[in-house]
Amino acid sequence: MQILQDDLISAVSSSASHLSATYPIGNVQDDIPSLPYICNATSCTITLTVSSGMQALFLSGLQADSGIIELVTSTNNSGQIDINTTPYSSLAELATGTSQRISPEWFSFTVATAANTISSPYAGGTISEYTQGPTTLVLAGNLTLAADLVLTDSANSIQRISTGAALTAATVKLVLTTSTDRKDSPVSGNAIYQWDQSSGVAGRFEDSSGAAVNLNNFANVMIGSICTIGGTDYQVTKIVGDGTGASDVELSSAASDATVSAIKHPIKLGIARAGSVLNIENPQLGLSRSFTDYSVRRPLLNGGYSETQRNICKGFNVSAMLSDTNAQNFEGFYRAFRSKPFPAIIAEGFDSARNENTRLAGFYYLRSAPSMAYATHSGSFTQTEFQIHEVI
Repeated sequence: MQILQDDLISAVSSSASHLSATYPIGNVQDDIPSLPYICNATSCTITLTVSSGMQALFLSGLQADSGIIELVTSTNNSGQIDINTTPYSSLAELATGTSQRISPEWFSFTVATAANTISSPYAGGTISEYTQGPTTLVLAGNLTLAADLVLTDSANSIQRISTGAALTAATVKLVLTTSTDRKDSPVSGNAIYQWDQSSGVAGRFEDSSGAAVNLNNFANVMIGSICTIGGTDYQVTKIVGDGTGASDVELSSAASDATVSAIKHPIKLGIARAGSVLNIENPQLGLSRSFTDYSVRRPLLNGGYSETQRNICKGFNVSAMLSDTNAQNFEGFYRAFRSKPFPAIIAEGFDSARNENTRLAGFYYLRSAPSMAYATHSGSFTQTEFQIHEVI
């Protein structure tokens, strides 16, 4: 189990601006994943300046169609790593009230010696990833680039591993883009065809018959969505209810009645953390995972039923046998954080198909104080019990 126990990010910036003053880039450093940074463009690069000692990076509340991490340390080691941008498995999970559509992700890093060295001019052939060479390369023949190429003038490259080593001071760039048209991809109901202006920036989306589109059912229009209306891009800044009222949707500026040619998801990021890691033993066999459903359920007096879907959060009941040193370190962590949320990955070392970096990573808080009991007469091992719950 790994816990990100401090945040070494000293500065954060973006190459693009924000949707509004409510969603600035500084939001990624607060403790509220549901209050994200929302970019006002279809591509942006978020830059994190990180002090020496980073072992892991954690991202939560991401929304993008593609993303990569470009990492460069003060000793000129560098690496490029893909970010998971695959939505939750079922379209039904994207429906009303689900604010987090892509799993949180945990990254640990190490510095590895580059596999190949090339010189300029290059006679031709295939360049593999993590290649040492000049940053400017003169080509004297045909060149084929392997996947995830990183060309660096350092002999070392940064790679992703299960348990990371501390890096020197670093610059982490999150290169994010949105490109997929969602106007013809409703979770349920009809596709969006046109914009019907009520007045000023207000209006609603309609299908090809002129009927209002229920955005709760459609589920692929959200605050910050980038809509191409009459050939011009606008962003959604407000949605009232299900968006079917004549003025229930507001845009970043006034748009006249026109055909909608594209709707793209916004680029969003809720939480970014980078820092040192507290490594403790994995939970014992029998680790249990549960879910809290915040949906509203209303049994009616006439036997009917009303419901409103809301977020689902995961939680874990952890029982772990800790060495005396790790037990003391965990106690110190608890005394420092108490009710404050923190990034963690519940267990490590699973088979790659178990996807622990996304399925078991999250932004958690301790529901109550942990309990500890000596498991040996010498006190060398401590049975530790605690509950943690996800914040989204």
